[in-house]
Amino acid sequence: MKKMIFSAALALIGLGSVNAQEGLKAGAHIGVPVGDVTDYLGVNFGAEVSYLYPVMENLHVGGIAGIDIFTGKDEPGTIYKTKSLTILPIAASAQYDFLEQFFGAVDLGYAFSLSKGYDGGFYFQPKAGWQNEYFQAFVYIKSFGSGIDATEVPHRNFSGVTTIGVGGAYKF
Repeated sequence: MKKMIFSAALALIGLGSVNAQEGLKAGAHIGVPVGDVTDYLGVNFGAEVSYLYPVMENLHVGGIAGIDIFTGKDEPGTIYKTKSLTILPIAASAQYDFLEQFFGAVDLGYAFSLSKGYDGGFYFQPKAGWQNEYFQAFVYIKSFGSGIDATEVPHRNFSGVTTIGVGGAYKF
């Protein structure tokens, strides 16, 4: 697992060095889970790095990698506290600029679980926002499958995590 994470990080860094003056972005986000998972997981925060290459006017494609942390919560009606969940999403990314300042984007890939007792799964994140030459601000809906090992994380009943939130990115 460590070799795979290291290889993905090296690949992303290599992509960024190809044309670092355009397309490289680093950002952060904060959100809250929605649905069944709200009883178990609290605030979601994280950071990501992406590189998008222009393939035609207003369309950019590339890759994104980051880290997402979900805080654990006290479970209602029990003495248990859910362990926090940390994932490493690695995905292909596409962004379309509807106007010079407004964009829509989608990330599709896999979210690797770095937390014992949770499995990774398919990762999907559409987002929309505002941008200028140096900065992006966006809203997002993030969803990924996360199987649970009931022996490691007892009393949990969810098979996926969905989060809504806001974020920003600096464009290098």
